[in-house]
Amino acid sequence: MTLPRLLLVFALALPAPLSATALADCLDDQEMPRVARILGSDGSPQFVLVVAQEEGRPTRVSPLAPEGTPLAEVFRLAAARSQQSSLTGSEVLAETELATRVCSPVSVPQPSLDAEQSVIVAAGLNYAAHAEEAGGGDVMLFPKAVEPTGPYDRVAPPEGVALLDWEVELGLVLVEAVHLDAPPDEESLLEQAAYFVTNDVSDREPIIREKALTGPGTGFVKAKAQPGFLPAGPWMVRGRELGAALFACASAGMGLHLDVDEGAGPTRRQEATTGQMILDPLELLARLREQVEREGRHSPMAIERSGTPKHYPLALESGEGVGPWLPAGTVLLTGTPEGVALTAPSIGPVLLRGLLRLRGPLEQFRIEERERAAAGAPGGYLQEGDVVHAAIDGLGAQRWRVAAAGSPAPRDPCRAPR
Repeated sequence: MTLPRLLLVFALALPAPLSATALADCLDDQEMPRVARILGSDGSPQFVLVVAQEEGRPTRVSPLAPEGTPLAEVFRLAAARSQQSSLTGSEVLAETELATRVCSPVSVPQPSLDAEQSVIVAAGLNYAAHAEEAGGGDVMLFPKAVEPTGPYDRVAPPEGVALLDWEVELGLVLVEAVHLDAPPDEESLLEQAAYFVTNDVSDREPIIREKALTGPGTGFVKAKAQPGFLPAGPWMVRGRELGAALFACASAGMGLHLDVDEGAGPTRRQEATTGQMILDPLELLARLREQVEREGRHSPMAIERSGTPKHYPLALESGEGVGPWLPAGTVLLTGTPEGVALTAPSIGPVLLRGLLRLRGPLEQFRIEERERAAAGAPGGYLQEGDVVHAAIDGLGAQRWRVAAAGSPAPRDPCRAPR
């Protein structure tokens, strides 16, 4: 079963639910194999088993397999190694090393995305309260056409980006290939997917500029596919073990939490549970199949790459006569809850203000949002120096700083050893 459905089956048998703090503590105590990807002390990328953690960051790891090992084999090794009474060869990860050694738990290089050999799909409006704050609409899927980066580095927006926003999300990676015409059943997906923390960092200006009057518009790929706009990790847990841990902790979902520290201490911006998703992962795969059948494999939303508009795929072509498919390593972002910086305006007042200035309502709103960002009012868009802390119960926490616009974008430590 998928994670939410597995838990619903047992819902009537569960004892009274734990508080949010108790749930986080309970999941931390569960002995589920946590798999991270780090830059080894010898300079080579490797998968490791997290054997100790503190406040959602890995503090001690034990080697599992070199980079390039199939994910199914990595999780097999992790399950076996986690049963050992003593782990030899483990090493301590100092807090000062996190940014330069802890990588995204999954490797999806940008050249592989550009060559349409890999796929990252994102869901929008998959939490009702977020859909409402965004102005309404149905769950949508689009490519997140940028490679993941580490969870402890920085985000450096391109020059001119003013409306920088956060989105904590539950991400999953497919451990095995999935054919959309023959999707996995609920039990199979527990084996075929692993889960981790992601942040769907966004430049809201293209979304506002290209919004359609009858739908979300075409600006989502432009808004979300800039280098460094996908911090991921610190570790991943296979669905089977994560579901068992949630059942042991009497919970039907994991808490998602995001704080922003603007210099005066962290302030909570997002707080929800994965149980509030509109479509669970299996339903998102079904929606993806429907969208590909209706619109084709490539998204109608484009982003400029090397001076040419590029339409990224939502699935690959099998070439085997079995329809579109998702290779092992495909990443699916399941959507963000409410609490982002962008909130849809009341259309009447913004329409009136625009008429007074001979502007359309969307252009007026875009200008007003840039003015709000420039004012730097607390609680608004991200500014240089802000620190974002995003966590999901049981899956760890990421912490990254906003760098100056136009400064070099980060690269995953395992892709660019320093």
